[in-house]
Amino acid sequence: MSTVTYKNQPAIHQTLAHVPEHGYSAPYTVKTLLWPKQVHAWVYRQLLGYSLHICCGKSKIGNVRIDLHEEDINVRADAAKLPFKDESFDTVLIDPPYNGVFRWNHDMLAELSRVARQRIIFQHWFIPVNSSGKYKKCHRFSLSNMAVWQGRTYFGRAQIISVFDSVQESMFGINHIGS
Repeated sequence: MSTVTYKNQPAIHQTLAHVPEHGYSAPYTVKTLLWPKQVHAWVYRQLLGYSLHICCGKSKIGNVRIDLHEEDINVRADAAKLPFKDESFDTVLIDPPYNGVFRWNHDMLAELSRVARQRIIFQHWFIPVNSSGKYKKCHRFSLSNMAVWQGRTYFGRAQIISVFDSVQESMFGINHIGS
C-alpha cells in the first residue's frame, strides 16, 4: 500500500507518478495552490510594477493572469505565443508545466524576455542562465536573486525560483563547478 498521495496533482495521480519517456500529453493542472504561504509571500515581494503571471493556475498573483487551461483568469493563451507587445510588463512571472515539448520550452523562454521590461521570475528545477549569469534567451537580463524551496511530499522535488533583472551586470557572483 502506498503512503504517498498526489491528490492535488491529478496528472501525476492518474499515472501514479510513472511518466513515460515520450512524456504525458494530458494537461498538467492542479486542484489547489501548491506554493506554501512563505513561498507565495516571497514571490509576491519580488514583483515590480505592472506584472504578468503566465501559467498562473490557481494563483492570484499578478495584475494580468494568463493560463491555457484554467477558468478564473484574465487571458487564455499559450505561454509560447503571448498576445502582448514587446516589453508590455515590468515583471513577468512563470511556473511553467514540467512536461513541455522541447521546442515549446525554447519558445516560452524567448517570449518571457520579449514581454518583460524589468524582471523575469522563473520557477522550475533548472535555471535558464548561461555561465556569465545572463538569461539564456536575452542577455539584457541577468540573474539577480534566487530562492530554493521543497514541497512537502515525501520525496519533494527541490524548486528553484530564479529572478532576472534587466541590468548590465549580475548583482552577485555565480560560481560554476565544472566546465
